[in-house]
Amino acid sequence: MSVLLIGSTGMGKSTFGNFLFDPDEKHMLDNPTFAAATDNKPMTQEVKVVRQKVQVEGGRKLLLDVIDTPGLNESADKDLSHMIDIIKMLNKCGEIRACILVVKFNAKIDAQYKATMEYYSKLLPGLFDKNVIIVMTDYATDERSELQRKRQRIDVEQVKRNTILELGKCSNNQISYSPQLFTIDCLPLGSDEMKTSLAIRIAIIDFMKMFLPIKVKDQMVAKTDYIKHVDAAKYEKLQGEIEGYKKRLKEQYQDSDKVLDDTHKKETKITQIESEIKNLETNLRDKNTTEEVVAAHWSINEEGRAFRWFTREFDIESPYEITRYTTQTNGNSEFKEIAQTTKSVKGKVTGNFMRGIYASVTAYTHKKIKYADEIADLDKRLTREKEFLIEYKAEREKYQKEHGKKLAEIELLENCIAERNADAEKCLLDLMTVEEAMERLDELKKKN
Repeated sequence: MSVLLIGSTGMGKSTFGNFLFDPDEKHMLDNPTFAAATDNKPMTQEVKVVRQKVQVEGGRKLLLDVIDTPGLNESADKDLSHMIDIIKMLNKCGEIRACILVVKFNAKIDAQYKATMEYYSKLLPGLFDKNVIIVMTDYATDERSELQRKRQRIDVEQVKRNTILELGKCSNNQISYSPQLFTIDCLPLGSDEMKTSLAIRIAIIDFMKMFLPIKVKDQMVAKTDYIKHVDAAKYEKLQGEIEGYKKRLKEQYQDSDKVLDDTHKKETKITQIESEIKNLETNLRDKNTTEEVVAAHWSINEEGRAFRWFTREFDIESPYEITRYTTQTNGNSEFKEIAQTTKSVKGKVTGNFMRGIYASVTAYTHKKIKYADEIADLDKRLTREKEFLIEYKAEREKYQKEHGKKLAEIELLENCIAERNADAEKCLLDLMTVEEAMERLDELKKKN
């Protein structure tokens, strides 16, 4: 059964812890488990967990884990160090059966106690919501002490009510019920007083046993007021940085859109040029060949209805170099004395002609000869378009690189914003992981 002891310096927390374990006088005075405070100086400087078997009513043994916690509100680094140790201990325990708030009878709830209560109530709301016991120490039960309280007109029940009310206020309203309160003297002088204290001790243990354990595994560290103050300032600074990055991001997006638009325009122009180059290359392939085409043509075709025999001369001239010629007739005719020069074909044709009977001579040249001027023009246009293509591709590459830089800058800015948003969110959280808390502790120690 694990029990958490909470209290500030001088409230009798360590003495009560010792009494829970073993009320024997030798243990309490000569060899206590928890060293008690002296001269109002706290002895619980760190979290201490002790596991022992304790003897309860009827000689039975109960395994008890008591977690003795140091008071808070000392210094920023000490408080945080205590909190980290507390969380580590709680995570090891896994569950807590009861939280015992130890306060000296009729003592004032000081700032340290309030800070400690506020921290633990936020840290363990489930425990404070159900499993709290208040133990008022230093409550002597001998006749002299009873008489003295009467003479001082101390209303014990009113003191109890006031204590419950005051502790409830310190608990972030987690203690919305009236917890069980015990008064005890852990250092009784007489045998009768010892019997009373022993009976109360058993009653406290029995009462704790009625509680259902509260799971406390994977707890996080609550931020101290100092860290909250630091984080609040950091949050404002981060918000300023985020706004600055957002402004730059907007500018980069605008620049990126313009560059992207310019890139798209260049790509459209490149597509048009590539299409034009393809058309020019197709025309060149069609014309710049040795495929034959007609260079010049001559024919005779009489309209008479009766045959008539005659001889005709022909002289075909071509603006292009003639590579060969052909003769053709569908009648009784003969081609004679044909002579071919570079650009002409001369000769005679003799035969019997009438309507429907013809003779012809066709001179041929190569396409690349006939279309030489067009080919030259196509070559020039093709060269010019290819130069344009190189120029536009270079410009496109420049825009693409510029756009890539813009995108990289945008990504960098977005990452910076995301990182700062994540840091800002952490600033608003009330809890930290143990690892984060240890980092903050190192920062505090370096500052000091």
